[in-house]
Amino acid sequence: MRLINATPSPYGRKVAVAMKEKGLKYEVQYDNPWHHGTYVHEYSPFQQLPILITDDNKYVYDSNYILEWLERRFPTPALLPEGVDELLEARLLQLLGERLMEVAALIIFEVPRADASKAWLARQTRKIVTGLAELSRVLGDRKPSVDDPIHLGDIAVVSTLTMFEFMVENGILPEMSEFAWRERHRNIVEFVEAIEARPAFKETRPVMMEVDLQQVVA
Repeated sequence: MRLINATPSPYGRKVAVAMKEKGLKYEVQYDNPWHHGTYVHEYSPFQQLPILITDDNKYVYDSNYILEWLERRFPTPALLPEGVDELLEARLLQLLGERLMEVAALIIFEVPRADASKAWLARQTRKIVTGLAELSRVLGDRKPSVDDPIHLGDIAVVSTLTMFEFMVENGILPEMSEFAWRERHRNIVEFVEAIEARPAFKETRPVMMEVDLQQVVA
């Protein structure tokens, strides 16, 4: 299989981590979906990454659908619990991780605008604060060891929160107290550090690529 990805993408990282956790062999091909020479439109109607090209040359797109496809096609080891309560909690964590990333993306593309709305940005940053508080509540004192099973919710949460820091470090996002989850939620820090110690996460850390946000939002 072949995974078309962008080096800093948290959405692509989720898929890459899941495939490594499942022990699947795949090749990686990198593309910049904002570059004039991008070819993502050849594989995805939404022209977004990641895209998974299967062994029989079928195209699977959208990170959530790719994860579902992988779980159905390669059910062992499972990345979703069997018990109802455990499954619902995993899906809730997945939702929180993904929605936090979506809100962060809205902020990233609004900040560079010459007429960026302060009121709109304030509303989005409030969502980051309340989303992190809810994530802290749901996680409680859970801190899996490096050998414990993890699920898609864990993958979504860690991919998103580490991306927050990556964006600030690389100047994609200005330093904003709302994103400073390490300062406010010790239980989240312990959870993320435990998951980040896994080989699948060490091998898929994001790498910056050239993106001119001013040109993208113009």
